[in-house]
Amino acid sequence: MNFDIHPLTREDVQELRTWRYEEPYTIYSLGDESLEALQAEMLDLRSPYFGVRNDEGELVGFFNIGTSALVWDAGEPGIFLDATRQASALGLGLRPDLTGRGLGQAFVEAALAFIREQYAPQEVWLYVLAWNERALRVYERIGFQRVRTFTQENRYGRRDFVEMRRDERPL
Repeated sequence: MNFDIHPLTREDVQELRTWRYEEPYTIYSLGDESLEALQAEMLDLRSPYFGVRNDEGELVGFFNIGTSALVWDAGEPGIFLDATRQASALGLGLRPDLTGRGLGQAFVEAALAFIREQYAPQEVWLYVLAWNERALRVYERIGFQRVRTFTQENRYGRRDFVEMRRDERPL
């Protein structure tokens, strides 16, 4: 599958609100969020979101880079979390009917290739719910390493997360 990556649009945000994930992944459904709040975050180019379309032009996923991918409020939006090392966080979402079908690795690799080309981070971080073994396996297959597990309280409540990192510096 080829992926076409573009800045997220208002229409994309509206479509994302219709996506419904099944248990135990319902936490990833955005339908309960207000459209205005989602658009304010997802259309803010200081920590951008990107839509990902397939060959037929269907929205198959999205990803975001920077402070918007953190699981805590980082204050002012930005792409790099640590300007000294040019580290950035990455968040990803695949359309519910496509999850668990072996597309995750290609989807994540396409997002990483795009952000390497556009932003050249030296390090990429991910924050994954600790129980989401499916996502953890995908990330580990493409070179992310588990750094730590921690508990964070955010708008969804108190949750355990795994912090993962991948070095993006050229060899």
